[in-house]
Amino acid sequence: MPSYEKPAPAIDLVPAGFVPPSSANNKNFPRGDLTRTISLRLLATAYASSITCLIVGGVYFNNTAPTNPGWRRLRLSRPLKESLPLLINIFVTILTEGTGYVHAVALRWSLGTSLVFNSNLRLFSYIRGSWAFGRLMNFLSAGFLVLCYAATGLIFATLPPEKVCSALPLNFICDERETRDLVFFRPGAVLALGIGLLGSSALATWQVVDATVREKIKTWSSSPIETAWAAWSTGLRTRREGRCMLGVHEQQWPSAPTLPRQKQGNAWEAHTEVRRVVAFLWVLVLLTLFWFVGVIAAVQSINRECIVAGDGQNYMDRCDNVYVGGSWSLLPDTNGVTSLAQISLVDDASGTSSTGLSNTGAIAVFFILMMGFQSVITMGLHCSELLVTLSRDQDTWRRATSANGYKERNALLTVLGSWKSIALLALKPLVHWLFGLAMSFYIGWGIFMRPPQILYLCLSTLILAGYGTWLTFGVPRGPQPAAYGHLQTMIDLIDDWGQRMFWGHKGWTLNGFGHAGTSSQKCEEVRMESYYAGSVSF
Repeated sequence: MPSYEKPAPAIDLVPAGFVPPSSANNKNFPRGDLTRTISLRLLATAYASSITCLIVGGVYFNNTAPTNPGWRRLRLSRPLKESLPLLINIFVTILTEGTGYVHAVALRWSLGTSLVFNSNLRLFSYIRGSWAFGRLMNFLSAGFLVLCYAATGLIFATLPPEKVCSALPLNFICDERETRDLVFFRPGAVLALGIGLLGSSALATWQVVDATVREKIKTWSSSPIETAWAAWSTGLRTRREGRCMLGVHEQQWPSAPTLPRQKQGNAWEAHTEVRRVVAFLWVLVLLTLFWFVGVIAAVQSINRECIVAGDGQNYMDRCDNVYVGGSWSLLPDTNGVTSLAQISLVDDASGTSSTGLSNTGAIAVFFILMMGFQSVITMGLHCSELLVTLSRDQDTWRRATSANGYKERNALLTVLGSWKSIALLALKPLVHWLFGLAMSFYIGWGIFMRPPQILYLCLSTLILAGYGTWLTFGVPRGPQPAAYGHLQTMIDLIDDWGQRMFWGHKGWTLNGFGHAGTSSQKCEEVRMESYYAGSVSF
């Protein structure tokens, strides 16, 4: 803590209209009714969508295509087939964001005095002794979330490209004419999507009902200011005087006069979980990079053995589990054939393999494998939410120093008004979609992985990790102390609560120290050369 000398008293010691912090007793905090309405409607939409998926999947499940149980045949161009999952991923992201927000609100207020920050990792935060908010429920919530995204990549499937298809032992699958636009619709995947959405919705409903019955939820607002306002008004937190220039990074400092600083600390120093999240995001980049290197090396190695043993032609009868194509287009097999590596589970016309798995069993094993890979991607995206919401919470607090000041918003406008949130919302379905392109399967052949699409997935995780790191190490400038949604800090810094607030210099204390705080009127600029200590005399 820096040393200081008591400054000479200013001429205007106690300006007219100055209100000491202790008299600010406005406890009429916003309840976030509009946000509650939007969240519950999204929850209802998730229920309706899950029931629709269950009905559609159930009706079409028994209408099977020959030799391919549970598959319906459609005529779609390959680019359209590869693009449809992206649209489905966007829709699923909207629904899961809605159910996730309901869970987050219920968890936030159920934590009670354990609530430290406005934003938390909801799937990694739990309450001991609680069924609704225990570790088991977090595990189930994560499982249903992964199931939703894994299912979207399995709804549509195609036949192998002609060059690959002609060399397969299951040639009867490729006998139809014009197989290029033949797409298989998988009702079982739609059923899985319905189960995932229904499970997520049911858990969110149980949690919000549990919190509501116990009268835990104070406000549905996502704003850190309104969360802090509610926590202070209901007695979860009390205000500590004399800390008007001490931010979240100085939480352990005693209350004392402090000089304003032109630069504040970053999120890395403010929140311990941020460091684990950033590390995990870069580990995710390395995992996808190793995956790409491993698959492309295996494809090239086996291909060289094939050419040496064969006649120089790279056909599947020479190399029964790889194909080297020349296309590196984003959409696979749309501009030539994309390279791939096969993990075959069903490899003969009888529908069984040397492993003893049936066609249905092979699909089940593939689904489990895909969920395993998908879970790493999904958890990485979930953890990145913390970096974005912490940065957004800090931006919300900093609006109090803008020309228009801070003004209450509902959660939807808060997200749509933040380019940081929009960027993450765009990345979520994109990364999930790229994973579906990187790892999928062809009808009658088995699991396969495409090196070009794995590389694009790796690049998307690199963008995600770089974006999160940039947010983490960003340094707020100006004298306003940083809070990053830390509730105790917000309560210490705000001395006049309202749905419209400005922060800045408010006057001088009786002993000559400056006082900075909030007001419904625009405040003066902070005096950088003066010590600030609030309204307490030292």
